[in-house]
Amino acid sequence: MSSFAIKYPFFILMACMFIVVVGTVNLLSMPVDMFPAVKIPVVVVATFYSGMPPEQMEADITNTFERFFTLGSNIEHIESRSMTGVSLIKIYFQPGTDPNADVSNISNLAMADLRRLPLGTFPPVVLSFDAANLPVCLITVEGQGLNQEKLKDYAMFEVRDQVANVSGASVPQPYGGTYRQIMVYVDPLKLEASGLSVDDVYKAVNQSNLILPAGDVRIGPKDYNIYANSQVIKGSDANYIPLKTSGNSSILVGDVGHAVDGGQLQYNVVRVDGQHSVYLPIFKQGGGSNTITIVNGIRDRVKHLLDVPPQLKAKVVFDQSEFVKLAIANVIHEGGIGLILTGLMILLFLGNVRATVSVMLSIPISVLTAFLLLNATGNTVNTMVLGGLALALSRLIDNSVVVLENIFRHMEMGEPPIVAAEQGGNEVALAVLAATVSTSIVFFPVVLLVGVSKYLFSALALAVVLALMASYMVAMTVVPLFCAKFIEFTGHVSHEHEGESPAEIQAQVDANDPIDLATMHREQEHASHPGKLSPFQYVFTKFNEGFHAIQKKYDGAILYCLDRPVPVVLAFSAFVVFSFALYPLLGVAFFPRTDPGQFVIMFKAPAGSRIELTDQIAARIENVVRQEVRPSDLNMIVSNIGVYPDL
Repeated sequence: MSSFAIKYPFFILMACMFIVVVGTVNLLSMPVDMFPAVKIPVVVVATFYSGMPPEQMEADITNTFERFFTLGSNIEHIESRSMTGVSLIKIYFQPGTDPNADVSNISNLAMADLRRLPLGTFPPVVLSFDAANLPVCLITVEGQGLNQEKLKDYAMFEVRDQVANVSGASVPQPYGGTYRQIMVYVDPLKLEASGLSVDDVYKAVNQSNLILPAGDVRIGPKDYNIYANSQVIKGSDANYIPLKTSGNSSILVGDVGHAVDGGQLQYNVVRVDGQHSVYLPIFKQGGGSNTITIVNGIRDRVKHLLDVPPQLKAKVVFDQSEFVKLAIANVIHEGGIGLILTGLMILLFLGNVRATVSVMLSIPISVLTAFLLLNATGNTVNTMVLGGLALALSRLIDNSVVVLENIFRHMEMGEPPIVAAEQGGNEVALAVLAATVSTSIVFFPVVLLVGVSKYLFSALALAVVLALMASYMVAMTVVPLFCAKFIEFTGHVSHEHEGESPAEIQAQVDANDPIDLATMHREQEHASHPGKLSPFQYVFTKFNEGFHAIQKKYDGAILYCLDRPVPVVLAFSAFVVFSFALYPLLGVAFFPRTDPGQFVIMFKAPAGSRIELTDQIAARIENVVRQEVRPSDLNMIVSNIGVYPDL
């Protein structure tokens, strides 16, 4: 491989330029997400029947659907939840099945079983649910002097419509608040005295609040459509709707009750910093959407909202892109540290700036190659992939260092750069490949994982393996070519062993002293020209002297251990056993502990509690949080209370 690179330098150069240019563009355009895609299809079926109690919902709707859904294929298990007027069923499929086919399958079964449901049941809503689909951010909406009906209206019809145009964003209906609705409250005693029932009021209001076609009229060249509009203009006008006519008098809605411009009965309350408010969750659509781009677009739209009152305040909270940005920054930081430390060590050991540059090329080229291959396999830029690359960064330069050191050994034995590069690369090709494969094979057990772990850690393992394989290719092609074309050995070459092969020279040196040939030549040069050293050469020489002093002590420690094999093995075994004894003291978690800057408190009120009581409990919990958390550390408290019947 090294011979090929030296023979065809322009091919290697163009390949590197292709990787750098296309890889950079590819990296900037790759989808960015918090986690890899967890391909465990889940289908949610929501069915509504207004006012039906939970027990009846479970018996007549949930159980009916559950039994019929067992006819579906590749179903792992089914979960359900029945609430007042709402039935939620989650169907979990086997990993790897087609989500679109699963939705189609369940939709067909749900519509086929609809005839068995009670009359008045709304057709079920069938949705695909991604186990890794978390909100990328939340938009809170609040405003001084705006009640919950107005907040809901503005959030639903102004804020939601404007932010929904952001490319890649999926914006469901807002949480909290209540929909504006004309409510008619009746007095049971007045109804009884008038000989009416609630159903009579319901029918009269609906039949009187209509727009009906009344024909058309042709006047001249025009044909005009005529409509009879009996809709009320404002809420109080509903008080004048007639309910019953007896003789010359009519009983109106206002005679048995009163109508108000209010809202629906509320089952979901959102509190933002103690005030009743509304929030919008923002999800990421499929098809390669970019989390960072979506959040930036949402922030821009929120800053430039149109047709909203000045007191309406919309704010983006829970920005998931911050975690991804932090992960990217950590990888760049680790990569930068790795490049600097690696360059420093190579410079100190070899004393050659160009050799240092050749090794430092391995990290960016290997990482960009890995991202090219990851994108080709359908992966995204996520925390697991970035974590894998951070893990592999320190290993990416090892292959290049081994090849470079062997090339320098040949140069110091008098070979020209081209010959040294070719021979040095070919000699260690198999050894470097074995080291790369042995490191990569460590991640093989990942393929045996199942469930969510498989999708999370497969992305990490794939990123490491691809980067390592790319570093091997760089070490065997780019480094030898760079050394052959740009490095000239300027050290002292001894003629004492002229006519002998490099292997014979090295064997003689190794037999006499563990210090390598290059060090011997440098020491000879230092002894013959003690006053001609530059500051860098002086530091370089002193560093190598200290390093070889440590090396000699290390050799002595190795010999000491080899002379006493039994005590060494026993001591090492005791250390291993002791390390296993510490395992019960370690915590167990799916992810390492992080500091995301937020925490979630889940609480549950007794079954059947009124939403007002749950709201009071949430307020008390918020007060405890404010007492325990310092004001300088507390940014915002958002509470979501109750259920959301509109899904």
